[in-house]
Amino acid sequence: MKILISQRDVKIPPSNFLFDALERSWYTLFKKHYLIPVPNLGVIDESIQFDCLVLTGGPDSIERHYTEDALFKHAEQLGKPIIGFCHGAFAVNDLTGGSNGIIDNHIHTEHYVYMDGKNQLVNSFHGQSIETIGQDMEVVALSGDDSIEAIKHKYKPIYGIVWHPERMKEPVLPNDVKSILL
Repeated sequence: MKILISQRDVKIPPSNFLFDALERSWYTLFKKHYLIPVPNLGVIDESIQFDCLVLTGGPDSIERHYTEDALFKHAEQLGKPIIGFCHGAFAVNDLTGGSNGIIDNHIHTEHYVYMDGKNQLVNSFHGQSIETIGQDMEVVALSGDDSIEAIKHKYKPIYGIVWHPERMKEPVLPNDVKSILL
């Protein structure tokens, strides 16, 4: 499968030049697939052939925001699966009309989520939370403090997962997402 994948913006001191970067762990998680990293130019090449869109984690920027918005709209129009992780999950929620907020005690830690009928240990690297879910979205996973950890669209292959499976020895994913990616 060809996966179109977003990148984070990184400034490297002392020059503070801006780079697009993709964490190497994505290549490990998606080793069976071909990754197509997308530069944060605010526009996309709609002629690129792909099977799935992944919006990755990391900080937001204006360029990244415009790029991911365009990627989301393009993939949705084509009916391609869209899966957002951490920052990408918050972007998916925002783009479907949901609202995000701030959360404490979810940065650089682990906790359990209840998903697919069982408790599963996941990592956590975020200070944002999903406050209200977007239109036609439903909750897939909740943490012990009842924060929303994963969402999916009722009718389209659109998902948001707040943790980082690419950083886990044994990746935890909702069953629907596993069937697409692994």
